[in-house]
Amino acid sequence: MINPSFIALSDEIEKDWEGCLSIPDIRAKVPRYKLIKISYTSQQGYQESMELSGFVVRVFQHEYDHLNGLVYLDRVENNRDIFSEVEYLKLKTP
Repeated sequence: MINPSFIALSDEIEKDWEGCLSIPDIRAKVPRYKLIKISYTSQQGYQESMELSGFVVRVFQHEYDHLNGLVYLDRVENNRDIFSEVEYLKLKTP
């Protein structure tokens, strides 16, 4: 994808867990749009677009932030949504 961009197709936002190799041993609940439309130029020079939802919509927004110099912690709304990996694993393990 060359020069990707996106627009939200809904105001609906969902907080869910994210982590990143850029910030090891930390997880956080990050709000992201649930439905977006992405646009980009393909390697062949064609203008492409598609709608994203589910897990891939979160991944796209996470990686898009990196292109703009942001990491997922920049999107966290409350410091109480940030957990060490150890604490996150305790929460996720029944």
